[in-house]
Amino acid sequence: TKHLNVLNTSLQGPDGVISQLFSHIKAFGTKLKLFERHLSQTQPNTAHFSALQEIMARFPESNISVQTKRYASDIKSLAEEFTRRFRDFAAIEKDIALFSSPFSVDTDNVPAHLQLELIELQCDAESRSRHQQLSLANFYRQLDKGRFREIREFAKKMLSLFGSTYLCEKTFSVMNLNKSRVRTRLTDSHLRDILRINTSAFEPDLAFVLQSRSQYHP
Repeated sequence: TKHLNVLNTSLQGPDGVISQLFSHIKAFGTKLKLFERHLSQTQPNTAHFSALQEIMARFPESNISVQTKRYASDIKSLAEEFTRRFRDFAAIEKDIALFSSPFSVDTDNVPAHLQLELIELQCDAESRSRHQQLSLANFYRQLDKGRFREIREFAKKMLSLFGSTYLCEKTFSVMNLNKSRVRTRLTDSHLRDILRINTSAFEPDLAFVLQSRSQYHP
């Protein structure tokens, strides 16, 4: 449960991109295989299970190998279910690698329409430096539109793949906060506008809005 909670927490939060989510999921799948191997041993290795360590310390004469083998079987089932549920990630793993590490992928292994632009990008020292300093979204945003048109389009597609858990929870919280008994005149249209504003990262240009309504006084 502790390890699942850690994974759940790592997948939440704003601004998560597909490469980050995939790395967390892939790491957890690898951890499950490690846990299964450790608990399947004749002398179970409980290094990553503090509750089992506590039981063994309190009852040193107990034989927990039968229980740990059952735990290992449960973990194996969990790993198989995990692989099944996230098999779509495996189908785009090469795209994720290109998106997250464009300077380290082999150009022979990327789609033909991206190869020439990728070579230009990999040979651009300034872009390489920016990739190390900026977030992935900001890095692709600052690429020259004319010179890297295909790569920018590819990045847009990858950036559109994001975890929705945080956004859904935030939307639900905002809705509960605004739909109270004292706000009986709140319409569906008004609530929709409130949700859109509160769950969006866009900042309104208030000066432009006021100016367009003839209420602007600089």
